[in-house]
Amino acid sequence: MTLHWGSTHIASCLPDDLTARFNEAYADPSLPTDAVSGLPIYNGKTGDLLLEMGAEKPMRVSRKKMRNLFSEGIDVQYGKRVVRAYVIEDSSSHNNGRVKVEFEDGGDAVGDLVVGTDGAKSRLREAIVGAEDAELTTIPVNLINFSYKFDAELALRIRKYNKIFINSIHPDHGTMYWLSIMDVPDPETPETWSFQVMQSWNDKSTPPSADLTTNDGRFKFFKARCEEYAEPWRSVGRAIKDGTPIPLDRLTYWEKSKKWDNRGGRMTLCGDAAHPMTPHRGQGLNNALQDASNFVSTIVSVSKAEATLAEAVQAYDDEVLERGQTEMEISLKQSYFIHDWETLTQSPMFKIGMRQVKKGEVE
Repeated sequence: MTLHWGSTHIASCLPDDLTARFNEAYADPSLPTDAVSGLPIYNGKTGDLLLEMGAEKPMRVSRKKMRNLFSEGIDVQYGKRVVRAYVIEDSSSHNNGRVKVEFEDGGDAVGDLVVGTDGAKSRLREAIVGAEDAELTTIPVNLINFSYKFDAELALRIRKYNKIFINSIHPDHGTMYWLSIMDVPDPETPETWSFQVMQSWNDKSTPPSADLTTNDGRFKFFKARCEEYAEPWRSVGRAIKDGTPIPLDRLTYWEKSKKWDNRGGRMTLCGDAAHPMTPHRGQGLNNALQDASNFVSTIVSVSKAEATLAEAVQAYDDEVLERGQTEMEISLKQSYFIHDWETLTQSPMFKIGMRQVKKGEVE
């Protein structure tokens, strides 16, 4: 994942000792925070640099490493699938007015409030707004995304362009071809480095002969597309061995996003559960960190009796909703414009880079 402007919110969410160790979550912990200044984007056909997409101290972080760091000292129970969440309405119960979450394994939890941080397909979002209104909208953009290790020569060659990521767009069909570092267990042993390999494209550029329903068909499609690219993207494609799983996803976002009923401050959302967005501007993690920071401030204000729970959570929800809707719209535009050479220079990445934007700033 790409961390940039959201890094300013980390310290307000973690104890000092964990904040000081945050570099442990980097894909490459040996890199300084100012290792790169942005994402270089190339013409995939010629290899010419189009622009550097500016960002505030961008860094690639590992989802697994960050989760492990953030969970230190916390009792995290995995494998809990939510089946129901609601506010208890029973005047005879000492839990009356509190929120209860029931799990698929028969267990449950009761608390003063519940925060849905369970991702784009959030079950908590379903509980709050209903299954129909919680549904995601699928857009006609396909995504191939997997990790891979290369021989030392190719691994070093990729990172000569940029220490953490490079991107390219092919002018003939608008396919985006992204390479980024995922894990560097030993900086001195390039063959141990893991890279993220990603291609995305609009449905309209899928060749009629392509069979994307089988792994073999996706593999052939991927390899053929790679041959159309300049270096190092072509060599990356050639290095992928036969039989490598090639997963295919369709991009989604929450088109139906609107103000939700937080049950008097008892039920709310955070991160991808609140604003699932397409990935082409690298905003998901950064907005999630701001959500978390804002939520900490919300709870502090309640603990200091500066606001009631209902008032504080409503203010939190209003800000998250407005910011989330704004970025979902901008990221959606980016996902469409980046896959068409004719609209590429009008895309948000050309105009504003990766920085955070305000409502109405991008038309």
